[in-house]
Amino acid sequence: MPPTRPSVMIVAHGSSVSEDAQDAARQHALTLQQSNRYGRVDICFLVRGHTPPYLPSGEIFLLPFFMSNGYFVTQRIPELFELEEGYRIEPERKVLLCDALGIDPELAGIISTMAGDVCHEQGYSPSGIHLVLVAHGSEKSTASAEATFLQQQAVDRRGEFAKVSSTFLNQSPHLEEWLCEQPEKGPPIVLIGLFAADGPHASEDVPGAISTWRHRTGSKLPVHYAGAIGTRPEIVRLIQQSISRCAAKFR
Repeated sequence: MPPTRPSVMIVAHGSSVSEDAQDAARQHALTLQQSNRYGRVDICFLVRGHTPPYLPSGEIFLLPFFMSNGYFVTQRIPELFELEEGYRIEPERKVLLCDALGIDPELAGIISTMAGDVCHEQGYSPSGIHLVLVAHGSEKSTASAEATFLQQQAVDRRGEFAKVSSTFLNQSPHLEEWLCEQPEKGPPIVLIGLFAADGPHASEDVPGAISTWRHRTGSKLPVHYAGAIGTRPEIVRLIQQSISRCAAKFR
């Protein structure tokens, strides 16, 4: 008999050099399993291999733990799981692909919460800060930029902050150069890392760019980095909502 509860597979990039880059997906999978809402919760790290992971019978939701609809979401995952138009239906199982984390419509709320936490800690009014999203970016693909600007617009529509901008590590506007252009008397800047985990980009590259900017300019402009969004506990609720939307779409 197929399980009465659906199963979940978190599909993440993974890393061969940093365990921290995989901790967030593992923690979210554990929390989802402990919720008892799902029959089975597994993780597939794409960097670890090229063979399809075991899939139980019944309904299975694939959650792309990626910050954009780039190559891995649009090509690698469908190829690995043999999906056509986001799903695969067999006599013993139904495999359904959810939205990627980075384009989820609920992500803007978590961005707002992260910025609000910094404001509370620093004694700022949210309406007086410059909220800045920092993402991977790419000179070869527009997917990262498109997802980032999508979230920028969603946060901006909330009307909570003085200004909302986007910067990148691997495309223009680059974070370090962008910081160099900001007036020293400008509003405090709160950076939100649009990264799925605390890998090298989130934990080293962003703090490194801030440090280099400080050294180059000597600016006293307050800049606060809130870390990678993918590690936040609120992501679990976002995943649950994404699964519900996906289920409704295919029923």
